[in-house]
Amino acid sequence: MKKTITLSLIAIAFIFSFILIKKLKKSDKSAAYTIGILQTASHPALDAARDGFVEKLKNKMDNSVAFVIQNAQGSVASAHTIAQQFHANAQYDAFFAIATPAAQAIAAVEKETPIIIAAVTDPHALGLMHPTTNVCGVSDMIDINAEVTMLTQLIPHAQTVGILYTSGETNSLAAAALMRTELEKRGLATIDFAIGNESDIPTIVSLACRKVDVILAPTDNTVATSINAIAAIARQHKKPLIVSDNMLVPFGALAARGVDYKECGKQAAEIAYALITEGKKPAELPIVQPKTDTVYINKKALDELGLIIPPSLQSSVHIIE
Repeated sequence: MKKTITLSLIAIAFIFSFILIKKLKKSDKSAAYTIGILQTASHPALDAARDGFVEKLKNKMDNSVAFVIQNAQGSVASAHTIAQQFHANAQYDAFFAIATPAAQAIAAVEKETPIIIAAVTDPHALGLMHPTTNVCGVSDMIDINAEVTMLTQLIPHAQTVGILYTSGETNSLAAAALMRTELEKRGLATIDFAIGNESDIPTIVSLACRKVDVILAPTDNTVATSINAIAAIARQHKKPLIVSDNMLVPFGALAARGVDYKECGKQAAEIAYALITEGKKPAELPIVQPKTDTVYINKKALDELGLIIPPSLQSSVHIIE
C-alpha cells in the first residue's frame, strides 16, 4: 500500500511538473520574439548585413529576441528548402531575408508573417511589392549616377567600360542596365561581360581586361565571393576595378561608392522593431534606400595604377591602406 501511494505521489508530481514546464515555455514565448534569418551565401557583405541586423535588434530589445540563422551557401535549391522549413514552423514572428535568392525563396511560400529584406537591389522588379505585401526592408541599389561620376573623375582617360555581372542574378541585371545607360549618356562605350558561374571568372575577366579601360561591377553575389580572383586578374593586367560594395575594396578593388551592408542590416533591424513591437504592417513601410556618400579607395591599387585622387573627390574619400 505504501509503495502504491508513493508511486501515485511521484506520478502526480511528474504531471504537475510537466504542466508547469509547459506553462513556463508558453510564458517565455509570449514574452520574447523569434526571427528566422535566411542568408543566401557567405561573403563579407551579406555577413555584415546579418551581423548589423542581429546586433541592432538585440540592443533595442534587451536580448528578448532570438534568432534562428540558416545559410543557403549559394544554393537556390537550399534557399527554397530552408524557406519551406521556416514557413512550416509557427514559432517565428518575422523573417529576415538577405539577398535576392533568399527573399524570393521565402516570399514564394510565406504570405502572412512579415519578411524584412536586405541586400536586394530592386524588390519592385521582383514582384515583391504590392498593396497587400508582407515584405518590407532595405534596398542596396546604389546611386548609379554618383558612382559613374566617381569613375570618370578617378579615371579620366577611360573610354570603354566593361560591366561585369552574373547573368543569373536579377539584382545585377537591373543595376548593370542602369550603369550602361548612365555611362553611354556620358559618351563612354560599354561592353557587357556576363558570368554564368564562378568557373567562368578567369576567362571572362581576362577577356574584359584585354578589351576595356576599366571594369565596373554592380552589387553581385558571385563577384563578391570571387573578389580575390577578380582583383588579382585586374591587377595583373593593370586595369582599374570599380565595385559597388565598399567592403570589397580592401580585397583589391580600386574603388567603390557603394553600400555599407552593416548599416543596411541596422536599418533593417529598425524596421523589424517597428513591425514586431509597434504593430506596423509591411505594406505601410516604404523600401529604405541606403546612403552612398563615401568613396572608398584602395591606396595600394591607386599607386600601382599611377592614379591620383582629384580635388573633386577629396572631401568624400576614405582611404583603405
